[in-house]
Amino acid sequence: MNRRVVVSLILVLLVAHGGWTAMGRTAGTAASQQGTPNPTGSFSIVSTASNVPINGSGNLSITFVNTGRDVSNASIRVRSPNESVRFGPSQTASKFVGNWSKGERITVKFGLLAEEFARSENYPFQARVSYTTANGSRERTEPYTFDVRPTERVRLERFEVTAISSNVQAGDTGTVSLTVENTGRDVHDAVVSLQSANEQLSLGRSPNASQFVSRWSSNERRTFQYRVTASNDTVGGNYPFSLSISYRENGTRNRTNPHLVGIIPDPEQSFSVGNLHSTLRVGQQGFVSGTVTNEGPQRAPNAVLVLAPQRGNTTFSPTETEYALGTLDSGESKPFDFRIDVSDTADRGPRQLSFVVRYQNQDGDPRQSKSLDAQIDVHPRKDEFRIDANRASVEAGSTGTVSLVVTNNRNETLRNIDAQAFVDSPLTVNDNEAFIPKLEPNQSATIRFDIGADGGTLPNTYPASVDFQYDTPDGETKLTDTYSVPVRVTSPERGGVLSFVSGSNGILVLLGIAVLLVLVAVFVLRRR
Repeated sequence: MNRRVVVSLILVLLVAHGGWTAMGRTAGTAASQQGTPNPTGSFSIVSTASNVPINGSGNLSITFVNTGRDVSNASIRVRSPNESVRFGPSQTASKFVGNWSKGERITVKFGLLAEEFARSENYPFQARVSYTTANGSRERTEPYTFDVRPTERVRLERFEVTAISSNVQAGDTGTVSLTVENTGRDVHDAVVSLQSANEQLSLGRSPNASQFVSRWSSNERRTFQYRVTASNDTVGGNYPFSLSISYRENGTRNRTNPHLVGIIPDPEQSFSVGNLHSTLRVGQQGFVSGTVTNEGPQRAPNAVLVLAPQRGNTTFSPTETEYALGTLDSGESKPFDFRIDVSDTADRGPRQLSFVVRYQNQDGDPRQSKSLDAQIDVHPRKDEFRIDANRASVEAGSTGTVSLVVTNNRNETLRNIDAQAFVDSPLTVNDNEAFIPKLEPNQSATIRFDIGADGGTLPNTYPASVDFQYDTPDGETKLTDTYSVPVRVTSPERGGVLSFVSGSNGILVLLGIAVLLVLVAVFVLRRR
C-alpha cells in the first residue's frame, strides 16, 4: 500500500471515529478545575489523552503547566472514583515530577485498566499537585477534574486488540507492546504489521514493521513487540499507528482492513542536581558535594554522575570525574561528592560546573542525560598554617629559645612538615630546621629554634622568617610562602651589687652607707 493510500485511509478512519476520540482523546482537552489552587503554586491542565480499551489495558497521559511560582519536590496524584476504570489494582496512582519552574509544562503517564463492564463514556477523574514552596512548606492544590473515556476494542474483523503498552520515551527508543486476540477460527502464517502514521514516532529507520505467527489458535491471545523511536520534540498525547493483519485460512490468503491504534509515549527522562556545597579554595584541594535526583518518569539503572571537563580551564583538576549512583528510582535522590584541586593561579568567586548522568534505559541500552549546570563558589586563598610566636624574645648579647606553635589551617592532613628559619643581622640562628611528622586539620605542634642577638643590639622587635615544605594526601610536595615571626630583643639584666646600686636608688643607698660609716667612726673615737 503506497503512502498516499495510507494517508487517505487514516483521514477516513479519523472522520469515521470522531477524530481522536477513537484513540481515547478526551472530549475536552482543557479540563475543568474544582476549587481554587493555593496562591503560591497554581497549575492548569493543558491536555489529557488515553487509549484504554474496554476489558483491556492502556495508558493515560496528563499535561500540566505551572502558572504560579517555582516549586520543588512536586508530585501528581490521580484518582478514579469508579472501579470500572482504574490504575491496575488501585483507584489511585501518583508520579514524582521534582522541580517545577514557572511556565514549565510537565507530562505524566499512568497505566490504566478498564473492566469488561465499563462503558464507552466519560468517567470523571481527579488530580492533585503536591509541592514544596520556596520557604519549605508543603502544600497541595484543590482537585482538578478531567474525563477519561474508554474506547471500544480495536477490531480487525476476526482479531481484537486487548492491551496497548509502551515504554517509549521522548528522545529515546523503547518498546511498544500490542496484545491481540484471535476471535475467529485457527489461522496460519499470520503477519501482524504496524505502520507509523505520524512524524514523531518511527519503527527504527522504517515507517513500518511486522511480526510473524506460524499458527494462531482460536481465542488465543498473543503479544507483539515493536521497537519504536521517539523524536526529541515528542510531547504528551496519543500518536496514531496503523495496524493490519494478513493470514492464511483454508489455503486462502486474507488481509484485514487497517485500523488505527494510539500510542502514548513517556516524556523525556530528566535529572537535576541540588543542595550544592563547595569547600574549594584557591591553592588547595577541596570538595564539591550535593544531591542528584531522578526526576523521572522511568527508573535509571546503573546511573553514574559524570563531571564534565572544563574546557580551557587548567586551574581545576578533579581527582575523579565519575561518581557511581547505582539504580535511581523515579523521584529518588542520592548524594555525591567530587574532590578537586584548585591551582594557585585560580581566581576566587563563582564558577559553573556541568554534569551529565549516564544510565541505562528500560531496554538496557546506554543513555546520557542533558547537561546539568550548577554554580559553586571558589573561596579566597588561605595560608596552610597558623603561626603563634608566644611573645618570642631574646636578650641582646645572648641566645634564647624561640617557640612557635604551628597549626594546620587546611581541611586535610599534612605530613612530613619541614620548617626552616631565616634571620638577618643582628639576629643569628644556630640550628634553623625543625620537623613535624603529621598534622591533622586544626591540629597544632610546637617547634623551637635557638636564636641569638648581637651584644650591641638595640632593644627593638626584629623579624625572623619561617617557611614550610610538606606533603599533601595525594603525595604532592609543596612549599609555603614565607611567614614573618616577630622576635623582641631586650636589654641584658645586670646582676650583683653593681646592678643593685645602679641608678638614682643606688646613689641614695651609697649615701646612706657613707653616713652610717661616719657615725660608726665618731662613736669609736669617743670611746677612746
